[in-house]
Amino acid sequence: MLYHAPANRFVAGFIGSPKMNFMEGVVQSVTHDGVTVRYETGETQRVAVEPGSVKQGDKVTVGIRPEHLHVGMTEDGVSARTMAVESLGDAAYLYAESTVAPDGLIARIPPLERHAKGDMQKLGATPDHCHLFDSEGKAFQRKIVEVLAA
Repeated sequence: MLYHAPANRFVAGFIGSPKMNFMEGVVQSVTHDGVTVRYETGETQRVAVEPGSVKQGDKVTVGIRPEHLHVGMTEDGVSARTMAVESLGDAAYLYAESTVAPDGLIARIPPLERHAKGDMQKLGATPDHCHLFDSEGKAFQRKIVEVLAA
């Protein structure tokens, strides 16, 4: 349960290998479906969470595990520059840098997918595969957890 529903950012970053990706932003909008986060680049990421008392303008952090961070498959996400690709046989990891991810980004990609150092692409995830943390690091309750628990 800790892997899918960590209580805070520390636990989310500690559980799993490679570690969870973290991207800093602010709340752009809040709806019954979740929260839309705007990054400093102007790009956005929708997150399927219970919004609680969060409001527009609050600082938040989006967390996405490497297996859920996809290259160019969603309209949401951030622009990132490829730094390296590590091939492990049946899987590969793309390492990228983005201004909104101080520790860089890691995406698990198909083993034969090709990306050259310096390539720019958009990395994002579907809303139900994202985590959201407030400015204190506390996790918002994910909507997908309810479906998994049923």
